[in-house]
Amino acid sequence: MKTFNRAILGTLALMLMLGANVARAATLDDNDTEGRLVNVRVVEVSDERISVLTREGVEHVIAVCQINTQVKRGKQYVHCKDLRVDDVVTIVLDEEKPVKFAKNIEVREMVAGNQP
Repeated sequence: MKTFNRAILGTLALMLMLGANVARAATLDDNDTEGRLVNVRVVEVSDERISVLTREGVEHVIAVCQINTQVKRGKQYVHCKDLRVDDVVTIVLDEEKPVKFAKNIEVREMVAGNQP
């Protein structure tokens, strides 16, 4: 009976640990995917495109459109031309386009002393 209780407690502890890791992974939403670049730094801005640098040091050139690309700074939508070099952004790409085209860009609000 004692061994049975230990087996049940061990199983419950294992399930709790696995459940906590799954929940943490689900809420940790700062990974790049095929259609999204997370916390990348803007290194060049022009009217038709931006260049960004990932945390791994890979540079991507992303097409933007003044009409079709939505840029959000904080809670306010702004124009693409308001992007600045050294802004840290998350970019959602339009997967239907054959080139990397930014559908949505969200500028990360920097807190004093908080650098990525």
